[in-house]
Amino acid sequence: MGNLAMGSNALLKALQVLETFQNDNGALTVQDMADQTRQTKSSAQRSVYTLEKLGYLERYDDGARYVPGRSCLGPAYGFLQNNRLLEAATPFLLDLSEKVGMRAHLSVLEGTDIIYLSRIPSQEERLTLSPLGKRWPAVNASSGRAILAALPAEEREHIITASRLKKITSQTLVDLPSISEAIQKAKADGYAYQREEVLPGVASVSSAVVGTNGQVYGAVILSGPVARFQDSEDRQRLGEAVVQATCSIGACNLS
Repeated sequence: MGNLAMGSNALLKALQVLETFQNDNGALTVQDMADQTRQTKSSAQRSVYTLEKLGYLERYDDGARYVPGRSCLGPAYGFLQNNRLLEAATPFLLDLSEKVGMRAHLSVLEGTDIIYLSRIPSQEERLTLSPLGKRWPAVNASSGRAILAALPAEEREHIITASRLKKITSQTLVDLPSISEAIQKAKADGYAYQREEVLPGVASVSSAVVGTNGQVYGAVILSGPVARFQDSEDRQRLGEAVVQATCSIGACNLS
C-alpha cells in the first residue's frame, strides 16, 4: 500500500483484512485473515468486529467464517459511476462485442496485476457473473502485456521484475525471456495474444488504451474459446478490431 507513515494504523489493518478476499474465492475465518495479513489473531479480530458492525463483512452460513458484506457495494458503485475510462469505453465495448460475437472486457493495471472493470458478454452466451475486480498477473494476461508494451521501457521493466512468476495453468509462461518476447511481439503487432495462460480453453487478444496525452489508461480484451483464435488470419482480424476500439476510446477525453 506504499508509504503510510502518516496514516491510521487501525484503518490500515482493517483494509488489509478486507483485501484478503481479493485472493480467495471462499469464506474466511479470523485466523485465515490473520495469517494472510500477518497480523495477530486478536488484531485481526478487532478489525473483523468493526468491519462486521459497519456491514463490510458478513458471517457465512456456519457462523465462524466471513464474506464481504453489502456495504462494499457502495464504494464500488461510486468508483464506477465516476470512472471516465469506463464511461468512455462502454459504448465501444458494446459495439465491439456485437460486431465480432465475443466477450469484450475492460481492464486496468494496478501494481503487477490487471483488474477487470467491465465485461460485455456475447449475444450467444448466457449472462454469467461479471469478473468485476478480478485480478490476473499482468505478465500473463493479454491485457497486461498490451499495457506493458505501451509503457516506457523503464516502467515496464520495473513491473516485470517485481512480478511473481507462477503457473496458473499448464500453458502459463513463467520464464522472463519468453514473457519479454511476448510483450515485444505485442508492441510490434499493436495487440497482445495469449492462449490458455490464465484459463484453460480460453484465449484472448488485447490492445492498450492510450490517451491523446500519451498516458496508458488500460486495455480492451476480446476473449473466447481457443478455436476462435486458431487461424492466424482470424486472430489478426480480432486483433485489428480491438485496436480500432482502443484507438476510438483513447481519442475521448479521459483526463
